[in-house]
Amino acid sequence: MNRAIITAAVIVIGLIVMSMSVIQLANAPEAKLHEPLQTLPEFELTDQFGNRFTKEDLKGKLTVAEFIFTRCPSACPVMSRRTAELYELYKNAPNVQFISITVDPSYDTEEVLQRYAKMHGVTDSRWKFLRHPEISTIVDLCEKGFLMAAEKLPGGHATKFVVIDANGAIRAYFDYNDVHLISSIKLALRQLANDFPEVKTLAHKN
Repeated sequence: MNRAIITAAVIVIGLIVMSMSVIQLANAPEAKLHEPLQTLPEFELTDQFGNRFTKEDLKGKLTVAEFIFTRCPSACPVMSRRTAELYELYKNAPNVQFISITVDPSYDTEEVLQRYAKMHGVTDSRWKFLRHPEISTIVDLCEKGFLMAAEKLPGGHATKFVVIDANGAIRAYFDYNDVHLISSIKLALRQLANDFPEVKTLAHKN
């Protein structure tokens, strides 16, 4: 094999390695953490047991929020499975909480939400299923509070996960079907734990 062929082979191998590195970098999970986009306005919902949940319940905790409805046939089952995975991952971090807000309150009563929570392995207050009897209130909260579309509910609800910091401010959005969703949310929570040292119980090993 002459020197020209060897040189060409080395160049080709180098290009392949470089291409693989670029692809891996492009596919790597990112925290996508932003400066506070918006502090959520005052609101009042109730959880699956009828307990009040307000903006004050976001303070001092890191929160992952989503909008779902229990009889959803498409995105919601996927979203709930992913939230269940995060809920299990952070079982030793009580200052990380998860909230699922129903966009179908006429069907998703407290009893229905209790069954849905149990079906997804919820055993404590770290994951709450929230509702308001007036759908207009949910629309306002979604559009004006979470800055997401809420058209033709329940089917037209937003399918993003929202990460909220310990001041109640929105810091990141993640698509529910992102293959790196879990890793990206973990990175975001880890960064926020650094930004809010008072959130001491977040397990950085996650």
